[in-house]
Amino acid sequence: MAQVGKPHVVCVPFPLQGHIIPMLKLAKLLHYKGFHVTFVNTQFNHQRILESRGSDDALDGLPDFHFATIPLQHPPSNCHTSLALNFLALREICRKSFLPLFGDLVTKLNDTSSSNPPVSCILSDAILNHSLELSQELNIPNVFLWNMGASGFLSFKHSRDQIKQCLAFLKDPSNKAAANENLDSMMEWIPGMKGAQVRDLSKFIKTKDQVDSMAESSGGELERAAKASAVIFHTFDALESKVLNSLLPMFQGVYSIGPLQLLLDQIPNGHYDSIEGNLWNEEPECIKWLDSKEPNSVIYINFGSTTVMTVEQLVELAWGLANSNHNFLWITRPDLIMGDSAVLPPEFLLETKERGLIASWCPQEQVLNHPSTGGFITHCGWNSIVESISAGIPMICWPFFGEHFVNCRKSCNEWGIGVELSSNFQRHEVEKLVEELLSGEKGKKMKEKAMEWKKLSEEATSPNGSSSLNLNNLVNEVLLSKN
Repeated sequence: MAQVGKPHVVCVPFPLQGHIIPMLKLAKLLHYKGFHVTFVNTQFNHQRILESRGSDDALDGLPDFHFATIPLQHPPSNCHTSLALNFLALREICRKSFLPLFGDLVTKLNDTSSSNPPVSCILSDAILNHSLELSQELNIPNVFLWNMGASGFLSFKHSRDQIKQCLAFLKDPSNKAAANENLDSMMEWIPGMKGAQVRDLSKFIKTKDQVDSMAESSGGELERAAKASAVIFHTFDALESKVLNSLLPMFQGVYSIGPLQLLLDQIPNGHYDSIEGNLWNEEPECIKWLDSKEPNSVIYINFGSTTVMTVEQLVELAWGLANSNHNFLWITRPDLIMGDSAVLPPEFLLETKERGLIASWCPQEQVLNHPSTGGFITHCGWNSIVESISAGIPMICWPFFGEHFVNCRKSCNEWGIGVELSSNFQRHEVEKLVEELLSGEKGKKMKEKAMEWKKLSEEATSPNGSSSLNLNNLVNEVLLSKN
């Protein structure tokens, strides 16, 4: 039975893999700080997590850390559709149905016959910002987690002005000359978007309906976020200090806490290893294969849990890797190809069988921290960026969606740890960048810079580092306070 006097935090992520993982890490850290934790998944995702473990056993492995589910009906996040459309559809489902289902769950948790202590605070994904209505009704703190860097958020804040620029050519798509001129214009006025073009945003929204949806939803999300008890960004002060400072007037409290895994690594004995949140089954063969390779000799390729590509891009990437003559570990989800399955050319598989391994999913942080891994071809999702920095791994950046472009620009132009792969790349470009990253002078400098950022991330998560102190302050100043 739970201790009645314990604070009880309910953690609820947006139902996508990239949102579940950081929220689960925060939940573990709060449990270690003495909280009773209830972690909320949709029933659909919870079942996928159990299946990925190869078992229907319950995930609850520690006292006062429990999983709960809500019956939110949503499509698989890995269906063969546009990521932008899939994301917008899922967000709309949550907007319409999340709050009453979540409210029912919290009511059950607060039932006097329940064995757990009453809910004392909520940690919510910022996209699920309607949870604020419930926390205000209960008069308890509600902290939002933004699943993006501070720079990505600031770009998102300015995106409404960016969207207005897009409206002109979306209203009159027949005027191709004007459209191309608008698409090529620079957006230097948006913080964190140095070198970016309006064209970058057009990969996120293609129609006026999507523009209207984005403009309306972004305004509401920002307004509600300002009313949250505090917001968390999964970053650290040294990485984004100027942007973080610029966000302070926008919220009641801003806490940079990261990299989360480095904070968890300080907890002894792998205390939380049994608590998982993977929607895919990780293949342990990846680590065994890396063990057989020389240090810094492997290029790792993973485009995350939702990015998709065309068959032509798959083939060009494959032959670029083959022609580089370097070792590679390539994660190809079954749904990686838009509208099709990821089938690689037999000739490619034959030619690279001695120096390449293709898997459907892997323990990414273990891979990035393995001595054999020398570089990472990534879609620039924020989780992947933070994990690369934590491991000191330079990147080849292929941004795909939303704030991926901001992350790419920061990595390449400001942090010195990335080089960009063009959107419609050819095999010779892949070959050149892989060779440059693993063997060239520029790659050597990028590796040195990546190791500098790794050291700074370790300092931030040391006992007296900025992220450790921010976590303690969040607990004492917000989560344990009374609204």
